[in-house]
Amino acid sequence: MRALVVFYSRTGNTRKVAQALARELGAEAEKINEPETRGGLLGYLLAGRDAALKRLTPIEPLAFDPAAYDLVVLGTPVWAWTMASPVRTFLTEQAAKLKGVAFFCTQGGSGAERAFRQMEELAGRKPVATLALLEKELKGDFGAKVKEFAKKLTGNGN
Repeated sequence: MRALVVFYSRTGNTRKVAQALARELGAEAEKINEPETRGGLLGYLLAGRDAALKRLTPIEPLAFDPAAYDLVVLGTPVWAWTMASPVRTFLTEQAAKLKGVAFFCTQGGSGAERAFRQMEELAGRKPVATLALLEKELKGDFGAKVKEFAKKLTGNGN
């Protein structure tokens, strides 16, 4: 199975999980990039607003073609109890190319279930598996959860 890990990360939390997962799967990882930055307090506030309003945002072209992979594992931070706007744009643009999907998210407190439901709707298919990690878990050893998630993706877990 060829897998590609695609993610968006504003603060670096989702990137940490994506990189650990890509290593575990032996997969390529690609960050969804926006032409404009969402740094600082203003970036945080605008990110939440855009997510809550389900806005699409411009994203840069990907280096890897999702259609060339059996599984695309998509990672997002939870913003305003939903996926980040760049991930919404990715799914809107790429859903028809995706053969199989899995989702993971990082969150401060809650919203993963709603984000995953909306991601599934946009992807047009049920994910193989999902993984939600709290921000406080990322300060410790979250590797066991990533390994368990990877096992589910490769069919080596129940």
